[in-house]
Amino acid sequence: MQYSYTKQHPPQSPICPYCHSLHTQWLDTRAPESEQHLPKLSTFSPMTLASIGMQVSRRFHVPPLLGGLAGLVMGGMVLLYVNLQKPPVIMRYQCEQCMGQFEIQCEP
Repeated sequence: MQYSYTKQHPPQSPICPYCHSLHTQWLDTRAPESEQHLPKLSTFSPMTLASIGMQVSRRFHVPPLLGGLAGLVMGGMVLLYVNLQKPPVIMRYQCEQCMGQFEIQCEP
């Protein structure tokens, strides 16, 4: 089941998968442990890579404008990759009727 949410306002309470009650309570939100150790590619901003591209192009006697554009394009691709790699969020609920706890994976 996929839900979207904001950090201040969790989604409407889901139905309990055990007893099918509508009376569920949100407990907490967390990120999966396996996804927390992703490399920090977000440090490579497009402007940083454009600057690096200009410096590298000077060493190879290529116009710095071309190196800057190549770095800018690569930085944009890295930024797009980082934005697409956001891990899902797990929301934990407890049923007020049967007291069963369950988790739902949500899109950030």
